[in-house]
Amino acid sequence: MINEYVQSHPNKKQPNKGLIASWDHNLPEVIHVLVALGLHSVEALIEYSTPGMAGDADVILAGQHPTTEDLSYVVIELKQWHKAVVSSTNPIAVDAGYDKPKLHPVRQVQRYCEYLVQHLAPLRGARQRIAGVALLHNASHEVDSLFDLPKNDHGRLYTRDRLGEFKAFIASRLARGFSGSHAADVLCQAQQYEAPSSSEAFSRVGSPHPVFALQKEQEIAFQEVRQKVRAGGSKSGRKKVVIIQGGPGSGKTAVAVELLRSLKQEGHHVVHASGSRSFTSNLRQAAVDTAPYGKRGAVAKQARKDYRYFQQSGELEENSLEVLICDEAHRVREKSDGRDVKRWVKERGLPQADELIRVAEMPVFLLDDWQSLRPDEVGTVDYLVERAIACGCDYEVVELPGMFRAEGSIAFREWVTKLLSLKATSAPAWVPDGRIDVRLAESPEDMETFLMERMEKDGSRAHMTAGFCWEWTPLDGRLRVEVQIGDWHRPWNAKDGVQLDNVPESSQWATDPRGFGQIGCHSRPSVCPGLHCRPSIVSDHCLVLPSACRRIISRRSSWSQI
Repeated sequence: MINEYVQSHPNKKQPNKGLIASWDHNLPEVIHVLVALGLHSVEALIEYSTPGMAGDADVILAGQHPTTEDLSYVVIELKQWHKAVVSSTNPIAVDAGYDKPKLHPVRQVQRYCEYLVQHLAPLRGARQRIAGVALLHNASHEVDSLFDLPKNDHGRLYTRDRLGEFKAFIASRLARGFSGSHAADVLCQAQQYEAPSSSEAFSRVGSPHPVFALQKEQEIAFQEVRQKVRAGGSKSGRKKVVIIQGGPGSGKTAVAVELLRSLKQEGHHVVHASGSRSFTSNLRQAAVDTAPYGKRGAVAKQARKDYRYFQQSGELEENSLEVLICDEAHRVREKSDGRDVKRWVKERGLPQADELIRVAEMPVFLLDDWQSLRPDEVGTVDYLVERAIACGCDYEVVELPGMFRAEGSIAFREWVTKLLSLKATSAPAWVPDGRIDVRLAESPEDMETFLMERMEKDGSRAHMTAGFCWEWTPLDGRLRVEVQIGDWHRPWNAKDGVQLDNVPESSQWATDPRGFGQIGCHSRPSVCPGLHCRPSIVSDHCLVLPSACRRIISRRSSWSQI
């Protein structure tokens, strides 16, 4: 197994000691059951993974169903826990003796199955083909509280004293005497459906079915808020501010969508807010686009209430909202300002964070400390904790450490962080990890040609970006060709409100194929929603023009150009 792991790993990486120990202690438990049941031909996929999942499935058994004779799979989550206790406030958070709560193993395997059903073609629309179990083979009565979580075919729990039931369940899902090679090949070669873009995901919040299969810390954060809302929010005691922090691709959008969807389904008054005009306008438009004809006017009116800007919160009454989901909270400003902010709100002079906390019984902030863009954007975990305490509220910080973007390449995210970090550090040379391809072109012409070939041959999406270091003058009915490197000239993309033939507005630039001919700025939030405002809608390929000719330094009160 060690050799197979090394050969299949993109960097020929050796498995760590913990993983090897897990194989030694856990896999025999499954093998003994298969042998005892005569399931010698069943195939077992070990450490099965896809880019969109947090971690790997310990084991997936592949074979034929004994009754339907259809494809049949059993996902098994193996735990060496000796004891575990469910949190008194969160039914899927478990204290198993680690520093932080762990996701309930039944919920973990349920979400794993749900992800595979959503994203793999052989299982989409055929959820009966897959089942899930969590096996705690070292524990018995010490984990009794874990059985309180309702079971289903995608997740149920077995312990040392229930191995007979575990055997019976496996026997009910896999037939003897039939090879599992075909079922295993079908799963390994399955077409994978991409996760929805941000706008598409938010347009589905009216669905009774989950848009995302939340995983691990995402699910814990989601249930933390949901349970507090169900208990009555601040009516049940002191107001609690929940701060969900995670890097790019950690699942903040997934948590926001599922909170909005599930709480609305339960009849709660939930509002989504952000500090980005492009982001919010896209969400409002997505709601209108999916509405039936004849109802779009009413939907547009409601969308303006459901999707707001941070600076609109100051004019609302205290606790007038049940739940306020503050997305991209790293863009919280020191004070609400602008033409649409009423004079009395400005004169009151509250910090914008206080306005957001004040207006909702349950304020939820989702942010990435590293994504603040403007001098007066102050949203960080430390700052929001400070404001929560100042407002007399309890608080909880939930970390989302996963990586579900850039093909799940944690190595790429860490490399970029070191490469662009403001700290005294240097990035090592990029080492391909089998997920992300990083190339350095000799000229922008070479890279643009490469991108165009990819778009023509395989239908890939692509866009080009540059630092905000060339002139940007107001449009006069045409795009100005202002980004220039040698003989290569290209225009900036159009701002919102500009009507030009075959040219998308700024908020649609990153998603509209017509935007490829223009340059989006990765230092200007109102221009490039696809990079920093909503990174989950970026393309398959991206050309980045480094701003080597100028450096822009951010200070608290102004931008300085050197």
